[in-house]
Amino acid sequence: MTASVATTMDHLLTPAAAEHHARLCELVGDSWRGDAAAWDRAGRLPAEVLRWCAEQGLLGAPLPAEAGGGGWNMVRTGLLYEALGRVGASLASLVNVHGMAAQTIARWGSEEQHRTVLPDLATGRRIAAIAMTEPGAGSDLAGMTTTLDARDGGLVLNGTKVFITFGGQADVFLVFAYADGGDVACLVNRNTPGLTIEPMGDVLGLRAACLARLEFRGCRVDPAALVGRPGFGLAVLAPHALEHGRHAAAWMAAGMLHEVFAATARHALARHAFGRALIDHGQIQSIVTRMGTDLEAARHLCLAASEALDARDPAAGDRVLAAKYFACRVLADHAEAGVQVLASSGVLESSVTARTYRDAKVLNIIEGTTQVLERMLAPRLAASVGRDA
Repeated sequence: MTASVATTMDHLLTPAAAEHHARLCELVGDSWRGDAAAWDRAGRLPAEVLRWCAEQGLLGAPLPAEAGGGGWNMVRTGLLYEALGRVGASLASLVNVHGMAAQTIARWGSEEQHRTVLPDLATGRRIAAIAMTEPGAGSDLAGMTTTLDARDGGLVLNGTKVFITFGGQADVFLVFAYADGGDVACLVNRNTPGLTIEPMGDVLGLRAACLARLEFRGCRVDPAALVGRPGFGLAVLAPHALEHGRHAAAWMAAGMLHEVFAATARHALARHAFGRALIDHGQIQSIVTRMGTDLEAARHLCLAASEALDARDPAAGDRVLAAKYFACRVLADHAEAGVQVLASSGVLESSVTARTYRDAKVLNIIEGTTQVLERMLAPRLAASVGRDA
């Protein structure tokens, strides 16, 4: 494997896609490279970063052009997440959770929501977040206890959501709950009476992602704020949002792994121990080789998922699952290895390896844990062998 293969992915992309990716890496890197450690210490992204994402059109990149979005396909959108991941997981997560909510509204929202809500999300005038997770409902959303009840000619929301990414900074939430007609999703503005937002600090990773606890106590919800129809929440809307999130997380992990590989390789080439450069030691060669080849494999899987989504391939969902499963899993493995190789400098809070080591663990939990993805993928993979036999 040559260095050029490990450090770029131009050989996988069309010339237009490679140029698009190069522009994104330059745009995001020149603006924010090196700032992620400060964001982690502050526990949030500065307001100027959110404004910048909106001004650059990143928050609405995959949304329809008629709504004010960029109309990007999934390959171009995936490369955006890769470029954001190179700077930091929290920055990429902002665009991801906003996109999960906005894409769901774009696909399933009403005409009124398309007219009054979607343009603000496409241009970044408002930041959106997804409110699914509860104290007793994470991977198994059927355990939700949040309710949306009919009362006095309107709807009233009660319940608790936790670990809501960018819950501390979002302007509007796509909230999942149970109603008389079945599970539902609805839009709730940040300033809705009865909504209390509390920061959730001291987290292992995604420290700048402004995770929050949302308490809904008698929140009045306009019926026009329902997205889709009753029974759509967990069966249709949540899978749609999660597919977007998993696609983003896979590409994000590939970008983060690129940074870990670069830091590890540079250190192995420059540092000497026991009379030789680290790269000349067999154990280090094994680490660098595995890291570089897994980075290449992750990029292949991510690109295959994006292309399948663009082609509306019936197998696109499985390709997204495989990309998220592999890219996030190897990221965790190699972030740990990167810390080991960099040793004392690798454990510093400001180092890319330490930050990625923390963030990688979270990426293997959000949008479906490693074990949940294995549960979903194993029967499908086994069945595909049976069909081909």
